[in-house]
Amino acid sequence: MIRFALQKTGLGLLTLWGVATLIFFLFTIVPGDSAQMMLGKREDPEALAAVRAKYGLDQPVHIQYVNYLHRVSPIGWQTGLRFKTPDFGESYQRQGQRVGHLISSTFPNTALLAAVSISFAVLVGMFLGTIAAYYEGTKLDGFLLATSSIGMSLPSFFTAVLFAWIFAFLLGPYTGLNLTGSLFTVDDYTGEQSLSLKNLILPALTLGIRPVGVIVQLTRKSILEVSAKDFVRTARAKGLPERKVLLRHILPVASNPIITTISGWFASLLAGAVFVEIIFGWNGMGKLLVEALNTRDLPITMGCVLVIAFIFVLLTTLVDVLYAWLDPRVRSELF
Repeated sequence: MIRFALQKTGLGLLTLWGVATLIFFLFTIVPGDSAQMMLGKREDPEALAAVRAKYGLDQPVHIQYVNYLHRVSPIGWQTGLRFKTPDFGESYQRQGQRVGHLISSTFPNTALLAAVSISFAVLVGMFLGTIAAYYEGTKLDGFLLATSSIGMSLPSFFTAVLFAWIFAFLLGPYTGLNLTGSLFTVDDYTGEQSLSLKNLILPALTLGIRPVGVIVQLTRKSILEVSAKDFVRTARAKGLPERKVLLRHILPVASNPIITTISGWFASLLAGAVFVEIIFGWNGMGKLLVEALNTRDLPITMGCVLVIAFIFVLLTTLVDVLYAWLDPRVRSELF
């Protein structure tokens, strides 16, 4: 089991190295001069040379690549092997601000938004999926399947505009929801910050619509498959109440594919919150990434992409290891 966990960890580190290499060369060969963009319209050769020297842009590409890997790696090797904090560098456009600080100040907002969205999707999706399975073939089952299919097909940016228009613009006087706003609001006169959880409602619902549809159909399918197993028939033959059969025998087994879906969707929501954060004015990492792309702030862009990739790899590795630890069938296939 330890060997399997180490193998998965090594594969994850290899994947992160591949992602870091890809985004470095992708953004390095992009047309345009980052140093020139930092200076704006000024055409001062000395200032341009100073900026390139400061950020190492005057060095050969392979030297920049090695230095970049050393900065973002948790293990340093240039002055001897040692553990260190990954460094994403300094923002090109936000002079004096470290990329790590910018990401750490916005990532919790994105993580909260994704966590609330996936929690909403799991609770609603599993509940509706269970109802659809127990009423298989009825009009209610057909309605839930059709509704979930529509939810899966709606792009997040369209749902965001639709929800903002209906619940914040048309029904705003009744719902009290704002078109835009982040987790904290700042008073224009006093400058004091106050927590505003209601601004979380619309973006969380918007992000949760698509995974709700997926989880409804996946839960329905899994419950129907497990319900046909012999151990479920035996439990029912013993006279156990249907509620206990569902909670003790069906759901624990049917939840395996749902757990995989949840982990993948959570990581996807972290990356897919970009448009939703822009539309609702949510101060998260997605909004930071879009602003960096618009201004060609490469350190921020590369840092955000690496953080998202790290979350994908971490969640995938944890799910694989948990599967092997919890499910004897998986262990028997692996070992």
